[in-house]
Amino acid sequence: MKEKLYDIISRTAIELGHKTDGKTLAVLSKTFAYDLENDKRFRRLTIEDVDIAFRLGVRLDEKDSFLNIRTFYRWCLTHKKRLQEAYYEVHTLGADPKKVPYYKQNLLQ
Repeated sequence: MKEKLYDIISRTAIELGHKTDGKTLAVLSKTFAYDLENDKRFRRLTIEDVDIAFRLGVRLDEKDSFLNIRTFYRWCLTHKKRLQEAYYEVHTLGADPKKVPYYKQNLLQ
């Protein structure tokens, strides 16, 4: 997971226009990988969900986006909320799963 997360964070740094050295990227990757594995709020997020969260965070976050753990948390928690809302639309409101963006079969609690 650390290698994939390193790739995600590296791509994000480029997309944000940051010139970050490899050592900093490695520390950010290692730290955030630990958080993803140990913070119960992230227990059902897949690495693909994290990748989508970062892509959307770079493109949609209206706040200044810094390359730090706080920003990563904000993006992932915002995306987790998107996934939960999609699940709610399908399972509670009866929406067509094929028409609900970000819908996944499993419940993200």
